[in-house]
Amino acid sequence: MRKTTMALVTTSAGLAVIIGAKAESAGAPKPALTASAKQPGASSHGGGAPANSTTGSSGTPSSGSSTGGAGGQPSSSPKTVAVSGSFTGSVVDTRYGPMQVQAVLSAGKLTDVTVLQQTTGGHSSQIDSYALPQLKSEAIKAQNANIDAVSGATYTSAGYAQSLQAALDAAHR
Repeated sequence: MRKTTMALVTTSAGLAVIIGAKAESAGAPKPALTASAKQPGASSHGGGAPANSTTGSSGTPSSGSSTGGAGGQPSSSPKTVAVSGSFTGSVVDTRYGPMQVQAVLSAGKLTDVTVLQQTTGGHSSQIDSYALPQLKSEAIKAQNANIDAVSGATYTSAGYAQSLQAALDAAHR
């Protein structure tokens, strides 16, 4: 009994150290629905849109001015830009067909999610009829793509979340 207790205490302590180290190395969380303004002269890196992705269709950033530093000079830190527009996520192939959504942002806030393509086959129509409104509500409430799967609609939920994340990523390019 004593050995078992000691093993549990040691394991718990080790686990606490690992979790603490992981949390410390993660850094500060990034806001999901704001974008950083590019500094003048900064070049974009990367080769454009990823495969299987369609970028925002009418995304127009609206930025406010900010000054800081001495003498009213613009601050050297990046500005936060509130993004507005409709942004189309990538098509995500699921077991029951493609899923694609479009995110609508207003001043950086997720206000609507429209399904452009949804799963088909089997009972997908019935499943989607109850799952998609729940997923939309959950995404707007969460203001990101980190949403819970709807019970019985695992593939639809996963495809929806992946496409929504791609749309939110497109909003911040």
